[in-house]
Amino acid sequence: MILQKVLYRLGQVRQQMGFVEPLTLDEHKEVACRLPESALSLFYTMSPADQRHSVSVCRGLLGRGCDDEDMLAAALLHDVGKAEGRVPFWTRPVIVLGKIFAPALMSKIAISPLNAEKHHVQRWRLTLGYAWWHAEVGAELASAVGLSDMAVLYIRTHHQANGPAAILHMVDEVS
Repeated sequence: MILQKVLYRLGQVRQQMGFVEPLTLDEHKEVACRLPESALSLFYTMSPADQRHSVSVCRGLLGRGCDDEDMLAAALLHDVGKAEGRVPFWTRPVIVLGKIFAPALMSKIAISPLNAEKHHVQRWRLTLGYAWWHAEVGAELASAVGLSDMAVLYIRTHHQANGPAAILHMVDEVS
């Protein structure tokens, strides 16, 4: 189990380094069919690796028989809180390892970007905060572009194994 997770994470590192195929024309059309026009630009703020991952998660849901359009839209935008340089490459392994080995410490040193304006914070702690709270940040971004309340809820809760987006969480963990 641990070896499988390590290999999976190493594959993600490889993708984030740019070793990922860009989306095909058919995949772009698929995204355009699943997201409202107001949310398309948000999808394209993500890195090619995160776009590829999001399409993979959406397809994984479809393969499991999911036909909930809000869930499928959430799958395409579940990691948008990481976009636009908010979560640079170096933070991803730190967060993954922090969640496994020191979650209490991570929650103390990572500053929530949703409350950062109230505090004078070190940039690295805010960067970790974007990684730690990317689901909440993504939910706020999705709400701002008009996604449904359910899609926003699914994005916000996609890391909860038993939450409203449990199936999204399950597919995200293996995609």
